[in-house]
Amino acid sequence: MASNKRQITTIISALFLLSCAKTVFAQSSTTDFGQLSCLLEPSKSSDLSSEVPGIIRDLKVQRGDTVKKGQVLMALNSEVEQATLETARARLDFAERKLQRNEALYKDKLISDHEQDELLTEKRLAQLQVDEALIRLQQREVRSPFSGVITDVLKEPGEYIDDSHFIQLVSLKTLHAQVIFRAAFYGQIKKNMPVTLFTQRTEQVFSGRIKSMDPVIDAASDTFGITVEIENDNQQLVAGSRCHIEVSGLTP
Repeated sequence: MASNKRQITTIISALFLLSCAKTVFAQSSTTDFGQLSCLLEPSKSSDLSSEVPGIIRDLKVQRGDTVKKGQVLMALNSEVEQATLETARARLDFAERKLQRNEALYKDKLISDHEQDELLTEKRLAQLQVDEALIRLQQREVRSPFSGVITDVLKEPGEYIDDSHFIQLVSLKTLHAQVIFRAAFYGQIKKNMPVTLFTQRTEQVFSGRIKSMDPVIDAASDTFGITVEIENDNQQLVAGSRCHIEVSGLTP
């Protein structure tokens, strides 16, 4: 009798352990397909520098500022470049007036074609000098290449700057997360597939998509990576937060 009870107890224990194992496997097959942990990162990050060296005259942003694409972030001293531009514009204005004064003479055949060509060339060269001076003046400013947030500023007005970076700009409107999958899922993962993202900072669930994936499998680790893209227009997600994702429809 005691032996039968022990057998029954053993069978019940085995069934219980089997049930637990199935539960654990089911959970891992839906939420843990390998290394699904991730880290939210800005979709764009740029270390900005100046095209030309010089002394900073005006630094228009600070750390944490939100900026728009094309916005002026920094301006160098540019008195020489501004004077050069004004000189070039004066030469162009003179060349245009000179050409206009001689237009009637050319029509009346009082000046030769060669002289008329010299006048036209003089005007053209003056215009090119204006264009060059304007470009050199524009190089004294640093503009934002895209809309984003300033995360670091390394210089102050009055300091000398060269081609080394002094402002870091990131885009937080869209965030990326790098995720590693086992090679067994390579055929099941497709570009633009929807994903569900969770973070440690909030219980809210976010929707994203697979933006890109590695074209080859890493032979050493037998894995491949994907990039998940999450829209973040309302700034609900914080870059640098740890996260994990779920992809529905995958089979281990």
